[in-house]
Amino acid sequence: MFYKQYKNFLSKNDKQFIENIILDKMFPFYHYPHSCIDDNKSFLAHVVLRRPEDRKKGEKYNSDFAQPILNILYSFFKKAKIKPKELLRIAINYTYPNGQEKCDLHIDHDDIAYKQVIIYLNDCLDKESKTVILDKNKVIKSVLPEKYKAIIFGNNPHYHYYPKVGFRIVLICTYI
Repeated sequence: MFYKQYKNFLSKNDKQFIENIILDKMFPFYHYPHSCIDDNKSFLAHVVLRRPEDRKKGEKYNSDFAQPILNILYSFFKKAKIKPKELLRIAINYTYPNGQEKCDLHIDHDDIAYKQVIIYLNDCLDKESKTVILDKNKVIKSVLPEKYKAIIFGNNPHYHYYPKVGFRIVLICTYI
């Protein structure tokens, strides 16, 4: 299984944007009733780049904040020495105590060999709201959410625990 973890890759401007814009109470998040298809586990998201199958003809980005969010991702890609061929999906997910323990086990794209990066944007009060990555139905990694840490892994099945207190904000990008 492919997995790596990174820290210390964000510029001063990236951190200021995260602190002053994304973590501001006025940043626009939208309610989604399902974390995975028909699971009835709600969360909030700010979709920057829709999944290829959900894009409108000619649409590229779905957010007025696309460029500074792309800058954050490019800071990561530069540090990790990655040159993505195509960005498939970008979203900022905001999870909170929703009465559920965890989201369903899932992969982000069917029939595509992809990788994904998750960048933790806040210090979640609930340190148990981990990301869990599996390989062949066996837990390979259980990742503690730490502000400004990034993890990268392949198209492995994964899930995360919803925080029991506070909230968890992550930037997710899938790419080939």
